Order: sequence, then structure tokens, then C-alpha cells
Amino acid sequence: YMIPLFLVYVAEYTLQAGTWTAIGFPVQDKQARNRFYEYSNWMYQIGVFFSRSSGTIYTANMFVLWLMPILQCLNVLFFWWVAKDQILYNNSLLLIVCFYVGLLGGAVYINGYTRICRDLPPEHREFALSSTSVAESVGIVVADISGLFLQACLYTIHNIPGAVVPCPTRNMW
Repeated sequence: YMIPLFLVYVAEYTLQAGTWTAIGFPVQDKQARNRFYEYSNWMYQIGVFFSRSSGTIYTANMFVLWLMPILQCLNVLFFWWVAKDQILYNNSLLLIVCFYVGLLGGAVYINGYTRICRDLPPEHREFALSSTSVAESVGIVVADISGLFLQACLYTIHNIPGAVVPCPTRNMW
């Protein structure tokens, strides 16, 4: 239960802190980047709301619970590619994918905790819930740190000033 929640939080917060901050129409315009960041996070939150609200309707099996974080990691690669090469640079299309990112993140959250409550005996639930909560928090910290470097590399690629940290592979771009 810990690994799927850790992975999904690493992926979605890396998206928010790293790639989404470097997408704009045009990318050189700070206001355009801020606007995309705002709308992408709104779409993400709407997706989270819908998927977390579905917890009483559907409970994912363990295969699906593990599959969703893998799909979320693929979303990181997709948005890296979009931000780096400005491929599929379509605001509406990307916002739909941001909604999908929220659906996955919320689904892993609600299904992970629901499965703990349904699968584990009462004497193990409190520890499992606490451990999983810690895994989430660690995932957020890992994502925020990696997101800073990801953002720095994307800013370097597009010659955008303002990265907080240097891109560790800046000579590659």
C-alpha cells in the first residue's frame, strides 16, 4: 500500500513542481506559464475530486492499484517531453491530460486507504494507515526536490531565467 501511494505522489508533485511550471503558450512568457500552471492545477484538482468521490462506488483490485502509479510515472515522461520539445503543445489537450493526472492520483489515494481498511485485520490497520501516510509525505518531499531540478533543466533548455537551483545536466542541453 505504501509503494503505490509513494509513487503516485512522487509523480504528480513532480509534474506540478517541475514540468507544469515550464509550459506556457508561448513558453517564454511568464504570465502564459503562470496561466497554464493555474489551469492545469484546477483541472488536476477537479480530477482528484471526482476520483476520490468514487471510493464508495468502485474499489480497485491490487493489480489496478499498482498499475495507476506506473501510468502516473508515464505522465511525468509525457509532460517532460511536451515541455522539453513543445510537442503536442495544445492547451486544451494538455488540460484534459491534467484532469486525467488528477483522476489517477485521487484514485490511488482513495483505493489505497480503502484497501487497507478492507484487507487488513483491525489490529494492523492503524499502523498500515500511519505508514502509508508517511510514505505519501516522503513522496511529496522527493517530488518537490526532484521537481526543482526538473524545472531548472526545462528552464535551461528554453533559456528561461528564474530557476531556484541549477540544472545538474545543463551541459547536455
